[in-house]
Amino acid sequence: MQAVLPYVAIAVVFLTCWGIYKKLNVNIVLLFAGLALNLLAVIGGVDNILPRGGKTTGFIYFDIFESLRTVARQQCFTTGFIIFVAGGFAAYMDKMGASDKLVTICLNPLKKLRNPYLLLGLVFLMGHIFGLVVTSAAGLASLLIVSIYPILVGLGVSTVAAAAVIGSALLFSYAPSSAIGVITANTSGIDPMTYLIKYQVPIAIPSVLCAFVAHIVVQKYLDAKDAKEGRLVQADLSQVAAKQNRAASIPGYYAILPLVPLVLLFIFNKMVYKTIVLDVATAMFMGWVFAIIVDLLTRRDIHAVFADGFAMFRGMGNMLTNVVGLIFVAALFANGLQTTGLLGLLIDCAKNAGLGAAGTGLVMSGVIALVTILTGSGVASFTSLVPLAPAIAQSFGVAPTELAMMLQLASECARPLSPVAGVIIIVAGFAGVSPMAVVRRTWIPCTICGVVGLSLTAFMM
Repeated sequence: MQAVLPYVAIAVVFLTCWGIYKKLNVNIVLLFAGLALNLLAVIGGVDNILPRGGKTTGFIYFDIFESLRTVARQQCFTTGFIIFVAGGFAAYMDKMGASDKLVTICLNPLKKLRNPYLLLGLVFLMGHIFGLVVTSAAGLASLLIVSIYPILVGLGVSTVAAAAVIGSALLFSYAPSSAIGVITANTSGIDPMTYLIKYQVPIAIPSVLCAFVAHIVVQKYLDAKDAKEGRLVQADLSQVAAKQNRAASIPGYYAILPLVPLVLLFIFNKMVYKTIVLDVATAMFMGWVFAIIVDLLTRRDIHAVFADGFAMFRGMGNMLTNVVGLIFVAALFANGLQTTGLLGLLIDCAKNAGLGAAGTGLVMSGVIALVTILTGSGVASFTSLVPLAPAIAQSFGVAPTELAMMLQLASECARPLSPVAGVIIIVAGFAGVSPMAVVRRTWIPCTICGVVGLSLTAFMM
């Protein structure tokens, strides 16, 4: 029976794709797909369907729901928690007007740039610099959407182009600050800093530069094409003007408040200030409290200031309903693909076809990319497959580092190609366009980045 499971799982995957295509609620589609895959595994004779860290209830059919609890708990205390806090901080900065003030100050000098699409590309590069310390794609997008997006729109870039660049501004998560980067290094048996300097940086630089050029060309071309065909959604510049008018009454030093977490993260990390290391969420909490104190000293209206401060919690709640819940069910779906043996089947096929270490790595990367696009969670697909890297590498007589890095590359470069990815949902909602409209703008630059990165990594093997 277990031999048939992978093929039944393929049918479930196709049904999942059909449900998403038919615009059924993605969270519920992935929930039932994940439950179905794990149920099939149990019926097929699999005696352990729990992800790492899960403990059996004593009855394997109840363990199906224990799997959901385990992945939800794990995601909530890792990636999901960062998304909570980042969304809350962005909401508070908007509520108190600090982001408006930053936009007002930055907009005028930036208008002097003759090529707004060059600035668009520079934002993409800047995102990867921030990625050295801000390891959550959704968290980084939340920060950039508050501070940079209105500037780009004010310079004449379309809302969807700005959303696409911000939504794909983190295609590399760098060790040692990134959990995924650290997992890759540990799986490979090397020090995270060694992984960063010796492996990640040489691959990241040419890959990101290729995506940088592609973004400039693609966004400019599609803006012109959509404008000609009447499909371009123009930004409501009156909203930018309203924000500028609102910001006129706000002190200039409020403009630094949205940047406080970024400044703290750039200073207090393992690469700069080794004895004090801040987590992204910690830095945002510090920025939130600091902003409340500054606002209180300025306005001296404790009722109004505290009421605005509560926007942090409202923003965190919005992230739960819009983003984090999706991550829970995506992780359950990825776990089901593994328990049914579908992932193992694809890997065995690659090995039996004589593709070698690099070819098998590309097949595994393709699987991860597909799962990431379907579920919107690169973390879920990556963490479910990367533990297999050492054993596969050993069977080919090669080191596991490059193989593990290929899996990381696939999971991160495919994330902006998914219309159900949390980061794409965030930027699409803010820009007032559909997630598919954003993906139409991201797939070429991100695919180029992934192809270049995977090719260079395979060449190193």
